[in-house]
Amino acid sequence: MRFQRVVVQALETLVPPVEVTTADLERALSPLYKRIGIPDKVLETLTGVRARRFWPEGMSHADAATQVARRLIDRHGLPSCGLGAVVSTSVCKDFIEPPIASLVAGDLDLPETCQDFDVGHACLGFMTGMVTVATMIEAGQIEAGLVVAGEGSRAVTEATVRRLLQPGVDFRTYGENLATLTLGSMAVAALLVHEKHATVDHRLLGGASLSATRHSRLCLGTSTEMKTDATKLLREGVALAGRTWAAAQAELGVAPADVSAFLLHQVGKANHDALIAHLQLPEERVLRLYTDHGNVGAAGVPFTLATAIERGVVREGQLAMMMGIGSGLNCAMLGVRW
Repeated sequence: MRFQRVVVQALETLVPPVEVTTADLERALSPLYKRIGIPDKVLETLTGVRARRFWPEGMSHADAATQVARRLIDRHGLPSCGLGAVVSTSVCKDFIEPPIASLVAGDLDLPETCQDFDVGHACLGFMTGMVTVATMIEAGQIEAGLVVAGEGSRAVTEATVRRLLQPGVDFRTYGENLATLTLGSMAVAALLVHEKHATVDHRLLGGASLSATRHSRLCLGTSTEMKTDATKLLREGVALAGRTWAAAQAELGVAPADVSAFLLHQVGKANHDALIAHLQLPEERVLRLYTDHGNVGAAGVPFTLATAIERGVVREGQLAMMMGIGSGLNCAMLGVRW
């Protein structure tokens, strides 16, 4: 896929205020650890996650998405053409219906001409939402669109801790639920516009997307539980990423030396190490943010982009690659010329 006229006009993040350390979770799980012989600090050692964030009690996913959207609008404004679409992309949902995007659009008092819908694609949701809006812009259906994600991990983490403290839980069950204990919370918003409405030149270039759906059951999540076959998920995800990276390079006509920053989905240490090794990425151009935020779902890749820009890792005119893997299995890689 290639985009010629799409600009990332603005990007904003909202970090939740409540920090929960991995040490906090392990203290809560100490009865299980003692009963089945798990050593202290094993969770942080295995995953590299020191802490994650929670929203305050009672804050919904739609609230988080609305707050980050308001921050973007307050700081950057909207183009004179207005918004043609609001797309919510979070893994987390408040309700089966209506779409979170409808709740956000209602909270923002957007006009009836603005479309609103959700895009669900696991941890690739935000990137898929960007592609959806960009495609609509290129096709002339809209001239500007807002992509949002409000991820929250409090409920699933607390439910998992309670479940793991039940009698009969063994080491295998702990392993199946380990990935849930790395989840964090985050909200992200991006404003995409047709180039004629842009006041910056941050280009969404396009990229590639591949799937390996024969592995679609390696990670199964609900609102209270996420079970993974972590070993196979990592192996097959990394292999798919290798094929997708080759396809993205060919589509965009770029080489690793052209890329200033590789913006990987923030899963954990094992995932980062394996991707860096398999894709032969330069370690100094890969940000590791999972250490203090955990796996923040669909918000992970855009949060990494925003952080890279804030830290000066990605500067004006430089190429950054957004590189995500989502349960399903699916992989997407998008180039942004900032």
